[in-house]
Amino acid sequence: MKIFSNSIKHGYFDDKIGKRGSQFIAGEISSYSFHLGWSDLPAGTQSLALIFVDHDAIPVCGFSWIHWTVANIEPSINELAENASTSMNLLQGVNSFASPIIAEHWKLSREDAISYGGCAPPDKDHIYTVTLYALNKKLDIQAGFFANELINKMQGNILGSATLTGVYKV
Repeated sequence: MKIFSNSIKHGYFDDKIGKRGSQFIAGEISSYSFHLGWSDLPAGTQSLALIFVDHDAIPVCGFSWIHWTVANIEPSINELAENASTSMNLLQGVNSFASPIIAEHWKLSREDAISYGGCAPPDKDHIYTVTLYALNKKLDIQAGFFANELINKMQGNILGSATLTGVYKV
């Protein structure tokens, strides 16, 4: 199983998928998602799931920041184009911008946080991790799910996974 992104060049994400982009939710939070493509999926793949996180956020906010979760991606489409979070009919979960423990000026309603929430490292360049999972079935999960729900639903159904990292500059 292989994944790649046209939005990562020389190890760095394009500015447009984060705080220096031009498409925002609530004025400050980028909603323009990155490109992700895949190939060589395991035999029997019925759906794909995606988790995009920032583990470098732990010293800043105390937890890995969840930027995007998607379930039941159709494996035959071979890619999510840039801005798929707003331009495609995807089954998306809640990102960390809805967390009850973050500053009010960053906080989104749960409804607004059911989407991609772009990169916005406050302290230094951060390394972001996207993992794509090949699953042997479509998951019984509803839009607005939390990442832990997705992880729990995937257990016992993962045929393979692939991880890609990229840096977003402060």
